[in-house]
Amino acid sequence: MSLLHNLTVFAADTEIKINQSTLNLNNAPRDVSSASVSTLLNTAYLIAGIVAVIVIIIGGIRYASSNGDSSGVQSGKNTILYAVVGLIIIIMAAAITDYVIKNVAK
Repeated sequence: MSLLHNLTVFAADTEIKINQSTLNLNNAPRDVSSASVSTLLNTAYLIAGIVAVIVIIIGGIRYASSNGDSSGVQSGKNTILYAVVGLIIIIMAAAITDYVIKNVAK
């Protein structure tokens, strides 16, 4: 027999069992409710939305304080554009995950 065949037979006979006590997770919850996942995601979306609004304000300040400098104007516009795109992505992600939690994960 070849060495590869011996390894295959050995691997087929090996069984690994992992449970909560093996990982010292005896007090860990066994399941996660959709309400707790929804709360966690909504908190993350709220924080991301607040950050996006702050970046939009920073972009507006950069745009207004550029004094006609073309690189400053472009930098302010790009900051606002990227923040708005990020905000749209956050809103879409919130809508998608809300739909999935309410209609799929029951």
